[in-house]
Amino acid sequence: MPDAIAQRDSRANLLYADEQAPLTWREAWRLLVKSWPFVSRYRRLVAIKCALVFISLTFFLMTPWPLKIVIDNVIDGHPLTGVPAAILTPLAGTSRSGLLLAVTLFLVLTVILIGMVHGEAQALGTNVNSDGLDQAGITANDANDGSSLWNGLFGYLESRVTINLTQRMNQSLRTAIYERFLRSPLALYADQKIGDAVFRVMYDSASIGPVFYRGVLAPIMSVFMFVMAMIVLSAQFSNEPVIVVGAILFLPLIAIGSSLFGRALRAQSQSMRESGSNVMAAFEERVAQVQLIKAYGQESRETAAVDAASWASYRSTFRMLAIIFVLVIVLAPVCCALIGYALYYLMMQVIVGRITLGDIVLLASYGSMLANPMAIIGGTWASVQASVAGLRRVHSVLDNLAEPVADGRSNGLGARIRNLEFSGVAIGYGATAVLSGVTMSMRAGEMVALAGASGCGKTTLINSIPRFVEPSAGTIAFDGVDSRAVAPDSIRARVGFVFQNEALFSTSIEDNIRYGSAGASKADVREAAAMAGAAEFIERLPDGYSTMLGRRGARLSVGQKQRIAIARALLRRPEIIVLDEPAAPLDPASESALIETLTALACDRIVIIVAHRAGTLAACDRVFFIHDGTIAASGTHGHLLATNRDYQAYLAQSGAEIPA
Repeated sequence: MPDAIAQRDSRANLLYADEQAPLTWREAWRLLVKSWPFVSRYRRLVAIKCALVFISLTFFLMTPWPLKIVIDNVIDGHPLTGVPAAILTPLAGTSRSGLLLAVTLFLVLTVILIGMVHGEAQALGTNVNSDGLDQAGITANDANDGSSLWNGLFGYLESRVTINLTQRMNQSLRTAIYERFLRSPLALYADQKIGDAVFRVMYDSASIGPVFYRGVLAPIMSVFMFVMAMIVLSAQFSNEPVIVVGAILFLPLIAIGSSLFGRALRAQSQSMRESGSNVMAAFEERVAQVQLIKAYGQESRETAAVDAASWASYRSTFRMLAIIFVLVIVLAPVCCALIGYALYYLMMQVIVGRITLGDIVLLASYGSMLANPMAIIGGTWASVQASVAGLRRVHSVLDNLAEPVADGRSNGLGARIRNLEFSGVAIGYGATAVLSGVTMSMRAGEMVALAGASGCGKTTLINSIPRFVEPSAGTIAFDGVDSRAVAPDSIRARVGFVFQNEALFSTSIEDNIRYGSAGASKADVREAAAMAGAAEFIERLPDGYSTMLGRRGARLSVGQKQRIAIARALLRRPEIIVLDEPAAPLDPASESALIETLTALACDRIVIIVAHRAGTLAACDRVFFIHDGTIAASGTHGHLLATNRDYQAYLAQSGAEIPA
C-alpha cells in the first residue's frame, strides 16, 4: 500500500512533466482514440449531422451539371447523352426551352436546400466576434462552433445540430476535467498554477470539437466527395484518362506537403497553449494579491509582467502563422504549375474537338470542388495538431489526477465514530517527509489540541484525517477501520472542518453556512450560528442572514468570518470537528466564548484544535506536542508545562503567557 501511495503522489507531482516531450504521431493517435467516448455518447446528434452533410454533398456534386447542359445542349444544341438524357428527356423532351426550365428549377431547389455554391456559410456560425489571435480567443470559437458548409435550409439545420453537438461534447469534457481537479489530491495545488488549471478547463477542453470535425468527419466527408467526383469524371471522360489521373495526383501532393510540416505544427501548438495558460495564470495570481501589490506600490511592475506574458502569447501565435505561411509558399508554386499545365492541355483538347466548352466548365467546377476536400484529406494531420496539443493537456489531467478510493476490504464505518487512532503514521509530500512515527488516539467526549512550532506539520496531520493527504506509512483508523478502506466522501461526511484561512463565497451568509448541508432548514442554520456565537452579529446586519458577502467575505471582520465558518461545520452535525487555529483572529473575550462552545460540543464527539495560545491549550483535555517531526509528548497543558522543556520553550517562543 505505501508503495502505491508513493507512486500516486509521484504522478501528481510530475503531472505535466510528459507535456514537455515531443508529441509523436503514435501518442496523437492514442489521444484521438481516448477522446472518442466524449463524442460517441451523442450518437443521435452525430448521425443527424452526418445525414445532413451527405445529403447536402449529393446536391452539391450535381450543381456543375446545369451550366454544362446550358452551354452544350441549350446554347450549342448538342443532344443530351448519358445519365442527363435519362433523367431530363422524359421531363423536357427535346425542347431547348423545356430543358432550360428544368435546369432552372433544379438550381432554385438547390439554392433553397444548400444555398449558393461557395457562399459565405460562416454567416450561420456562432463563433465569438473577436479578431484576437491569442490561443484563448481561438479556442473560444472552437467551443462555440456551429457553422456549416452550406447556407440554405440544410445549412440552417446542420448549424443548429452542430451547435448542440459541439456544446454537449465540450461541456462533457469540460465538466470531467473540472471534477478531476476538484477531486485531485491537495498536494497538487502546492505547485499547480490556478490560471493554468482554468485554461485547461475553459480552453483546452474545446479541442474535442475540432478533433471530431476536422479529424474524423471532415476527412470522411472529403473522401466521399472525392470518390464520387472521381466516379463522375471517370464515367464522363472515359476516353480521356489523363484528366482523371491528373485530378488524382493532386491528392498525394498535398498530403505529402502537409505531413512534412506536421511535427512543427504540433510543437508550436503546444507552445501556443502553454503561453496562453501563462497569461491567465499571471493575471489570476496578481488579481488575488492586489492588496499586496497596492501596499508596496508595484502596480506598474505587475502590469508590465502581465503585458510581457501577453505579448509572449501573441508571438507564439505569430510563429504558428509563419509555419503555415511557409507551407503555402512551398506548395503553391507546384500546384500552380500543375493547374497551368492542366488548363493548357484541356484547351488543346477543345481545339481538336475531343471535349466541349461545357466539359471545360464541368471540369473547372469539379476542380474547384475537389480543391477543398483534397486539401482537407491531405492536410487532416496538420489541421488537428493544435487540437491534439490541447487534448494532451486535457488527458494529462484525466489520466494523472485521481483521488484515492476505498480498496473494498471493509464495509465502512459504524453508526457513530467513537475513536480515532494514529499508529506509526508517516506523512510527507513526494520525497519530503514532514512527520513520522506519529502514534496517538482520541475518543468521543474529549477536546484535544495539536501544538507545535509553525511548519512542524500540524496542518498536514489534520489534513490526513479526511484523506486530503495520504500517509506513506502506518494507519489512521476510525473505530478500528483503516481509513484507506473507506471512501473519502464517506469520511468527510462525518468530519467538520474549519480552516486556518477562512473560505467564504460571494453569496449570502445563510448560503455560506448552509454550504455542504443543502437540505438544512432556516431553523437549523440559525441554531448552528448561535452555537458558533455568530447569531448576534448576523442579526444586527441590515439584511441579517440574507446579507451578501463580498469576495471571500471582505465585508466582515476576520473573527466574524471565522464564526461563520464554524457555524458551517457545526451545521453538518459532524462526529469529528477539526479546527485549524480558530482562536488566532479572536480577541480574548471571543476566544473564551468559542472555547465554551467547543467544550459543550465535545461532550459526545471528538473535537481537535490546532492551537498556539496557552488559554486554548489549557482548556483542552489533552495536548499532543509535535516536535522534531513526531509526537514528542502528550498530556494536559499543565502537565506538559511542568515536565517538558521543549513545550515551555515553544510557548515562550510563540509569545504565549506561561503562568508561574
